[in-house]
Amino acid sequence: MAVRVLIADDSIFIRDILRTHLQRFGFTVVAETENASQTLKLFRALKPEFITLDLVMPVVDGVDALGAFRTMREEDPAVQILLVSAIPYQRTREAFLREGAFDYLVKPFSKLSFERLRRKLEATFPELRIPRAGHEAAALPSNSHE
Repeated sequence: MAVRVLIADDSIFIRDILRTHLQRFGFTVVAETENASQTLKLFRALKPEFITLDLVMPVVDGVDALGAFRTMREEDPAVQILLVSAIPYQRTREAFLREGAFDYLVKPFSKLSFERLRRKLEATFPELRIPRAGHEAAALPSNSHE
């Protein structure tokens, strides 16, 4: 059975990168949103097992994203939430990880960040058939870094 994912990011470019990688990893993308308010509504309607959540989007700022994150974790403690942000602050990352985030992916993405994510996904979702490294470069811009 495929793991269903909801992708939340205001950038269509970032959503494209995430969708490409997650589909290659074996996920089924059930919806994409561009703000946390839409994300909460679709989360409740679709009940995905995995969510990517950008921390800074229109309509909802980082504080509101934390509230949305906490709401989703309270409504379904099993949901895994991958935070995605251009904010590389260690304290922000640690705070969300303490709250139960699956992981924290910093934009712009790198081959290394997707390889680290792949390894963690393999351990968490053994039902996925995740291909080995080597496929990441195709969907990453040449200037990406971690």
